[in-house]
Amino acid sequence: MKASDTLKNISDDGWRWVIQGQIEGKKRDYTSGLLAAERRGRAAGLEQGMRQKAIETAKKFLAEGIAPEMIAKCCSIPLEEVKELQKTP
Repeated sequence: MKASDTLKNISDDGWRWVIQGQIEGKKRDYTSGLLAAERRGRAAGLEQGMRQKAIETAKKFLAEGIAPEMIAKCCSIPLEEVKELQKTP
């Protein structure tokens, strides 16, 4: 009787380990997903900020009379977009 009780306890402990491992795995997956989303958000914000700065620089260059082709090349903005900036006051 004592041996079967011990075996049952070991078996129950094994299942507890399995369940606990699944819980911990789900927590890690959730945390990993949150961190990945945060990184993507930061990257998108950084890209948007860099683009806005390039547009501001292009506007300043246009005000100085620099050729749109040169501005497009230096600011990495499509020429068509620089020409559109040229049209806005």
